[in-house]
Amino acid sequence: MLKHSKTGPLKVALLSVGPHNRAILEFFFAGAGRSLFKTVSIPEAEALIVDYDHVGAKDEWEQQSNTHKPGIVLSVHPVELSNTIWLPKPLTSKALTEAVGRVYALASAAEAAAAPAPVAAEPPPKREVVREEPVVSSSAPQQLFGGGSFPQPFGVSAKPARKLRSLVIDLSDEDDEDDSSLVAKPVAPEVAAEVEKVFDPAEANISMEEVARTVEPEVPPEVAEQRWRELCGDREDIDDPSDRRMDAIFFTPENYLLSNVLEAVRLARQSNQSVQLKLPGGGYALLMPDMSQAYCTLDTRADEFAMLCNNPVQTGQVALHIPSSTELLQLEEEARDHAGGILDLEAFIWVVSLLTAQGRLSRNVDVNKRIALKHWPNMTRLEQFPQVMRIAALWSQRPGTLFEIAKALDIPQRYVFSFYTAASTLNLFELDQTKLKSREKEKPQESRGLFARLLKRLLGGGKK
Repeated sequence: MLKHSKTGPLKVALLSVGPHNRAILEFFFAGAGRSLFKTVSIPEAEALIVDYDHVGAKDEWEQQSNTHKPGIVLSVHPVELSNTIWLPKPLTSKALTEAVGRVYALASAAEAAAAPAPVAAEPPPKREVVREEPVVSSSAPQQLFGGGSFPQPFGVSAKPARKLRSLVIDLSDEDDEDDSSLVAKPVAPEVAAEVEKVFDPAEANISMEEVARTVEPEVPPEVAEQRWRELCGDREDIDDPSDRRMDAIFFTPENYLLSNVLEAVRLARQSNQSVQLKLPGGGYALLMPDMSQAYCTLDTRADEFAMLCNNPVQTGQVALHIPSSTELLQLEEEARDHAGGILDLEAFIWVVSLLTAQGRLSRNVDVNKRIALKHWPNMTRLEQFPQVMRIAALWSQRPGTLFEIAKALDIPQRYVFSFYTAASTLNLFELDQTKLKSREKEKPQESRGLFARLLKRLLGGGKK
């Protein structure tokens, strides 16, 4: 029978959980959620957490169902399973905080159902009792609800917020009018936990996934620079859009793998079925829209995959195929056996776009059109490159052309072009000029705390 204690964190075990959702959970558990959850092994766990959209998750949950432990099911779509609660993705701190009480309620209901019926006992003989009125001291603190303390929810600190040592960038409380010095820094786990205490994603209307940035393993500078060249190229800036060299920065998407990937994504979402993209050389990518995942037999960081993306493909080299039920089971089993090749679907589209363009633009792009971001990209899922956060910050704050954004940030144009190409494939830009004009006329929003200061620092301390 399940035992639990409401005086300590809920002991949970993670079953099948996708990489970025696992990072989010671990980030939350190690930070503000440490008084709510504690990860343990399955035998020790009071509850289980499973990502129902992940390959193999359904089978693993069925295998654990005989333990009768309540479950927290993560999924994009509603899931109704006995003895579980469903948390929609993307995850939010509020949902995770509320989940603890709901799981305890499930456990209590299970215990009550399993408990034997009480045996009626004979009433004791009546006797006269003399009652004395208790003496209450007005100076003694009164304890409510058994004197226990409720765990502090995410984004609410029991202590006054203190100055942050660092985030992705310097976030000191010095004079905001003079913050032109911008120093990029890695996010250390202890810093991330400190940031989490005072940062409330709700104030900026962004999800917790966009806050919980994980620290990637350090790589030698020369390796990182080589990867950035693969993603963004190494072209020099062009000062004048009328320069004849402009022709060199355009490419035709229809000639590359990117076009086939986008068509496969469209077909997968339209049919709500998994689509297999058969690649030259016998490899393939399996796009799974119901789970928002992609599995590729090629390593997206390998030279072979980069060459496949940035070289034109011939007609017939790439084929789309909707697998039968039997084929799909085999493909999903292979994906399960090689989980390292599973990516978030948007992350797969993003990296293919970058490797294809290498700092170039699609031929149908109007470089003189002012645009702005509709949505902040989910950076926890996407492969990053230099200046990507600053570009996203500025384009989310105000409309601008590609050249204006590069000039305002004083960064190489290839990084802005790369961001635009990849973000466009994810439909992150607002292109309707009427909406952009009304957006520019809106009164600038007042400071929204830490997030507003973060954006300001990302933009180099300049005015909005």
